[in-house]
Amino acid sequence: MGIQFGEIMKTIGQFEPIFDYYPVMARNLLLGSLPRNRRNILAKGFLSIFLKLAQNQMRRHRPADFSKRTIAALRAAGQSPKTERDLFTMDAFQNSVGLLGMIQMLPELAHVGEIGRTQLAPACTSAVVWGNRSKDGMLYHARNFDFPGVDVWDLRPIVVFCNPVKGLRYGYVTCRGADAPGITAFNEAGLTLSFHTRFHKKVGFSGLGVIDFGHKIISEATNIDEAVEIARKHKIDSTWGAIATNYQEKGPKAAIIETNYGDMDVIYSEPGSESIVNTNHYLSPKLQGGEIVASPVFYNHSLSRYKRAHEILASQSSRGTSVKDLQELLNDTIDQQSGESRIMGSTIRQVTSVKSVVMSPEAQKLYVSTGCAPTGGGPYLEIPITWSETPGYKIIDPKEDSKNKKNQSKNDAAIQHYKEAMLINDDSKLGGVAEILDHLEKAKGFVQKDPSISFLQAILKLETGQWKEASDLFEESSQLETGPCRKAQSQLWWARTQSVLGKKKSASQLYDQVKNGPNTIDGMIWKQKANLDKGSYSKRKLRQVSPNFLLVDANEL
Repeated sequence: MGIQFGEIMKTIGQFEPIFDYYPVMARNLLLGSLPRNRRNILAKGFLSIFLKLAQNQMRRHRPADFSKRTIAALRAAGQSPKTERDLFTMDAFQNSVGLLGMIQMLPELAHVGEIGRTQLAPACTSAVVWGNRSKDGMLYHARNFDFPGVDVWDLRPIVVFCNPVKGLRYGYVTCRGADAPGITAFNEAGLTLSFHTRFHKKVGFSGLGVIDFGHKIISEATNIDEAVEIARKHKIDSTWGAIATNYQEKGPKAAIIETNYGDMDVIYSEPGSESIVNTNHYLSPKLQGGEIVASPVFYNHSLSRYKRAHEILASQSSRGTSVKDLQELLNDTIDQQSGESRIMGSTIRQVTSVKSVVMSPEAQKLYVSTGCAPTGGGPYLEIPITWSETPGYKIIDPKEDSKNKKNQSKNDAAIQHYKEAMLINDDSKLGGVAEILDHLEKAKGFVQKDPSISFLQAILKLETGQWKEASDLFEESSQLETGPCRKAQSQLWWARTQSVLGKKKSASQLYDQVKNGPNTIDGMIWKQKANLDKGSYSKRKLRQVSPNFLLVDANEL
């Protein structure tokens, strides 16, 4: 199958971008948490070496059959076999976060409920319905794959059907060039599987990487119990929450298998619930000890998407959730705390949604978005779940489904400018702060009164020392924001900027507002930060910040 995959990729072409992107992805994610002026050759070199060592270590412990398949595919496609190590990019990235959090080398990593600052990017959302919660009674598994591969993963989606000589037939959804079974997958026994990032201090390098872990489950497990048993039998290198479903189960039809290195637990769908949701925080109390907060807004970001997905499904309970409803859920822009639409933030739709899928082995259908990121808005192609006896491929022109395309709205135009701003922020070759601000201002023109844009504009103004302009934008963001967590976020940064401007009374009042906020987990982070500031902040620290477009937050030292 490796040779066949590689030969098909070589024939259809346009797969090279994935091989250019994977080797630098994890490095760039970690590099992005540093101030812009510290993203230099020395930092790049250190992170590149560190990550390559981690990837090579994991590659050496791969199951032989999986390694042979990957190398055969690479050679058949005309790529270097050394590229195999890049399959462990996400494992290496998450493990790096875990290790750096454990030894406190990155600026502000900590446990849930404590202070955390380093800006990283987990954001996948899955929602599953069946029985009375499903409009036609069948099981449907909807999934946003939120992954920092914008303009790579989203532009060339493929569905791969595998028909091995022995064992289960299975399939998976990926991008052109990536033989990545198991990340978003289904098999002939009715199992569906999708993986979600977690962050934890307990990581390792001698177990199964996520692609191989998922590959084993989807190619061997006929039911959820067998999938769980595979997780129990193997050490898993990194920190994951995999949602597995099967419409043929007599008991719970869905479960979330959570892992760190050497430990795992399972969260089953509640009896009678007939739906389940998965985002990016650990649900198992057993694994919450040692969980890492990847950003001050991480918990709010993950929990808000989790609650919002449940809200949407609950609102449809009387009539049942349809495939169209699930597709709309994947493109939902409502901030759960404020109840208002956002261009970005703690919303299900993410700018890094690069693959949106609804899977149903029971209906024998897949619905795959062919749109560019964020892919939740479609358009979706309906693809039958069928396996062929002979290797081959079919290229489907998305124009066949053009009737489902929508005219570009103001929101669509805004998100395109937001995406351009993010890409420039990630790659200095595309421009600098002025170009980023220009795109954000254009986005703002399409969606006025969006606190997310005002907040990011303010952070960019801090980078360039424009304290007054930054203060005005933080004030704007604070006044527009009604959700308690995000309001406290804006108020804290507004207080810090007011303090630098010498407006001590105003700064003190703002600090007090933050300190008097709710005693929730996501609220306590801002209260602790306000207490640590002790009423003032330095210009040097303000100049060291940079925007995080993935979580709508600030990278800070």
